[in-house]
Amino acid sequence: MKNTKLLALILFSMLLTTSCVDDDVQEVEGEFATTPFVIGFSETSRDAIFQVDGSVQTLEIPVNLINGLEYASSPNITASLIVDATSTAVPGTDFNFTNPSQTVTIEEDRDFGMIELTVDTDNIDVDNSKTLVLRLAEPSVGLVAQQFQTISIEIIGLCVSDLAGMYSVTTTYGYHDFLPAYNPNTMDIEVVSVGDGLYEVFDFSGGLYSSGPYADAYNTGPTSFTVQFSDICNNITWSGQTDPWGACIPLDGGVNAVNPTTGVITISWFCEGYGENGVSVYTPID
Repeated sequence: MKNTKLLALILFSMLLTTSCVDDDVQEVEGEFATTPFVIGFSETSRDAIFQVDGSVQTLEIPVNLINGLEYASSPNITASLIVDATSTAVPGTDFNFTNPSQTVTIEEDRDFGMIELTVDTDNIDVDNSKTLVLRLAEPSVGLVAQQFQTISIEIIGLCVSDLAGMYSVTTTYGYHDFLPAYNPNTMDIEVVSVGDGLYEVFDFSGGLYSSGPYADAYNTGPTSFTVQFSDICNNITWSGQTDPWGACIPLDGGVNAVNPTTGVITISWFCEGYGENGVSVYTPID
């Protein structure tokens, strides 16, 4: 009789335990069934660095399905993209959306979607970065995770300069003491890199001071008009440079630039001492 009662008690306990487990499973399944899908950015901030070369470049920003991956399938989830008022980057100027209707979609059974922006590097100011603050809003299904609702993107321009090498330089003179002779003059000159974007040319006059009539008349030489100049995003600038008689500055109204397609450098110079000036065109020698 005691054994029979003990067996009955064990069976009752097993039934009670099974019932509790079933209740727990139903409770967990019920919790998952009512948990919404949650989306958000994969990071809260990032730098977007673009080489400033005149091209239109693409920036991709992922949006993740954070919660809902435990389900066998997920629906299409579309969220609006809002440019926050704290942004200094201006749509249509500093960037453009390629996503339709300024939205992002995580497609059915996918765990992320992609925001795609285009940036026209002609509009990037390398001295002043812009900040784009994007916010996710109004998803078609589920919620946006508050801690991953916003991303701050710093749009940074980077100019890469690589002008060092040999050039055939043709200089057309606007004024020197021996015109109309020695005009124009062509000679080979090496552009030497002396730092990041900083270059040196041994005779900025295109030959007038090193091998032209000034060498015989005024005892000038190869280093009498050595100049250092900077290349900043294909713009040539310099300051504090001199010939033997005074400061030499960019010619007013002249071209001082690099052609990004051909690599040809145009430098327009003016010497304040006696007015020597010219336009020197540097063509790379392959």
